[in-house]
Amino acid sequence: MSPSSFIQPAARASLVLVFFAFPVSVALANVGLLLTLVFWLLGCVWGSSLRDTRQALSNPLAAPALALFAWIVVAVLWSPADGSQIGAALQKYSKFLLVPVFLGLLADPATRRRCFQAFALAMLFTLAITWLNVWFDFSWTRTHNQGFGVDHTVFKDYIAQGILMSFLTLMAMHQTLCARDRTFAVPAACVAGLAAFSVLFLSAGRTGYLAMLLSIGAFGLFATGLRPRRLAIASVVLIATMATVFTASTQLRSRVAEALSDVRSIDLSAPVTSVGARVEMTRFALQSSLDKPLQGHGTAAYPVLSPEHFTNPLWCAVVCVHPHNQFIFFLFEQGAIGLLLFLWFLGSIARQAWRENTPNRSLMMGFLAILLASNMTHSSFWLSTENHFFILMSALLMAASHARTARSTANMPTPVRP
Repeated sequence: MSPSSFIQPAARASLVLVFFAFPVSVALANVGLLLTLVFWLLGCVWGSSLRDTRQALSNPLAAPALALFAWIVVAVLWSPADGSQIGAALQKYSKFLLVPVFLGLLADPATRRRCFQAFALAMLFTLAITWLNVWFDFSWTRTHNQGFGVDHTVFKDYIAQGILMSFLTLMAMHQTLCARDRTFAVPAACVAGLAAFSVLFLSAGRTGYLAMLLSIGAFGLFATGLRPRRLAIASVVLIATMATVFTASTQLRSRVAEALSDVRSIDLSAPVTSVGARVEMTRFALQSSLDKPLQGHGTAAYPVLSPEHFTNPLWCAVVCVHPHNQFIFFLFEQGAIGLLLFLWFLGSIARQAWRENTPNRSLMMGFLAILLASNMTHSSFWLSTENHFFILMSALLMAASHARTARSTANMPTPVRP
């Protein structure tokens, strides 16, 4: 057996492991990533890794990912942070550099299918335990609450679980649209309903609520094919559904009321609140960004400069780590250039989605809605689980979409010239 016959399948299998692991364990996901890179490097010598990665550079996601990481590295030059802080920041954003590697491995259709299945398996297990936790306690879960109206987080914090469960809902809705008969459509629709219910009624995460509602709204609107009559009907149904959910979910109502109360009572000398902290972080970051609007304050600058503004130690423990908004985070540290490169990354997904058929476009636009909701309220590309999810799932969706586009282009008849 030649080394190449083993190395490439091993690299792809390691990537499948990562997709199963990151919803469950960051440590296991990092082990999977390490194995993926080791086998990819070996494949550069004995396999087709370099060829696959070069071909992956044609994917629309590759250029913005590499450009953004390159600018993050360049922004080190004017950063006030020390070497360890800069190293930690580069490590967090390093998966942007690996996007072509992921795209190259995901060029294989079987690997893409297994990655989707691995993620779905991990999330279906999480969903089952979430529901069982309503009646039964498990010693190894994150929360130990029974009954409805309380949080039932299993492996991650409730923000991460809400984001991941929102995408499982979209995947199940996508399967419902694509199913050829009721044998597959009905179970998929049931999973979608159970997953959506788990976020809106069995979780305390406001980011999860927002991600779920926006993603279902985006999926539903694009599932109409944007035809005016269907769009009008879908809009009415979505508004009615959201109103019903808000009325029925005591958890959702109480968390929204708490957010409004926090906004009205912001005081830097008072105890820290989730929404109040986000408002103050946004105010500080935007005002400070005006000092260096183009290039930003430098990579890893936020935790260095924010303590100069937030002098209350109780507040600083919460707000001096990251600004809980990835758009503002890039604007603060990498300036308008960094923010525009990030928007290019997101725009490449939206542009590719527009070329898809209705079910796939709905899935990709729903994913973008989750990404926007999460990154408007959290620094998701800076945090481990969300970073794994958004970069790896972006690569998976774009690899699948790009392959479909290339196959469709190849099958187009050659025009006959007169």
